[in-house]
Amino acid sequence: MTEVDYARASVLLFDPVHVNQRTSRYALFEMGFRKIECVSSLTEFKSALSETAPALVVAESSATDADIFKLVRAVRRSDLGRNPFVVILLTTWSRDTTHIRRAIECGADDVIVRPFSTMFAAERVRTLIRDRKDFIVTSDYVGPDRRKSTDRHSDTQPLTVPNFLQAIVNGDDAAIDRASSWAREAKEVIMAERLRRMAMRIVISVEIQLTSSEKNAMPVRLDVMDMARTARELRVQMVKASRTEAAEVAAALTDQISSLGDGAGAAPRTLQLIKELAMATYAAYANGDSLERSKDEIERTVANLRVRLQSRSADEKMRAQVEAAKVKPAGDAEATADDTGQAAGAGIKRAAM
Repeated sequence: MTEVDYARASVLLFDPVHVNQRTSRYALFEMGFRKIECVSSLTEFKSALSETAPALVVAESSATDADIFKLVRAVRRSDLGRNPFVVILLTTWSRDTTHIRRAIECGADDVIVRPFSTMFAAERVRTLIRDRKDFIVTSDYVGPDRRKSTDRHSDTQPLTVPNFLQAIVNGDDAAIDRASSWAREAKEVIMAERLRRMAMRIVISVEIQLTSSEKNAMPVRLDVMDMARTARELRVQMVKASRTEAAEVAAALTDQISSLGDGAGAAPRTLQLIKELAMATYAAYANGDSLERSKDEIERTVANLRVRLQSRSADEKMRAQVEAAKVKPAGDAEATADDTGQAAGAGIKRAAM
């Protein structure tokens, strides 16, 4: 069996603070890496991602978190660089849970909080080589599958992606060739799944609104801004893929969503047309494949969102009652919780669509 040799693998290291960059470079060198390209500006980092094909990317995210997270998402979506499956390790001095959550949600393979020992970092790199997680694809996320086994009840299936870092450090030329071919296929699968998820996101928004008139269904504010962003992204991706017909349908979809204004009092006929255009956009891209195969998934998602919204509404009502009890004047025995004012139906966060 070929001996593992980290010296075979190239590393792209980004850190705007030179003392930290030297520390990280030393740790990588101690692990055995020798081909280490160091950059200290975001411009250099973006250029290196575009023009080279590192086996491992290590990037500090503390000072430039929004930009770094945006670049990682662009890599995962094949908008930047040659390999959307490159192993990406983020480092940070921040222990803020929001920052770390955002680092994880951008699609990075791992996040290491500083300060760390070389031994600790080396073990995390070994894990990424030997036991890298499968990926999942949603409308707004491409990256490692971090769901707990109890959460994997959706139809979002994990996808095994090429691990070039593993193939390179193992010196397995055959595996490298297979990974290259596999990468091309996986990119197509990920793109198709992401587009399907974006179309579904719009369809689900419409379904939630159209079914709000049903008995006991809670009114929901239509998130027109989210729908518009999704439709625009659909059109951009269709243009990039040179799918002229699909791009034209997506343009019509964008126009119809724009006609909704703030979404208040949206006509059911218009909503139905938006739903059909979203489905048609994907069908035009997928050469006739439709979202009909996703019908059960859409229905389950709508039902689950309704349950979550009902629960959120009940919680908000309870909090309003508690607050009303705190501020109600002693003599105002007639005041009710409803008199305190309730916010309009909450918007929907669709993290897994």
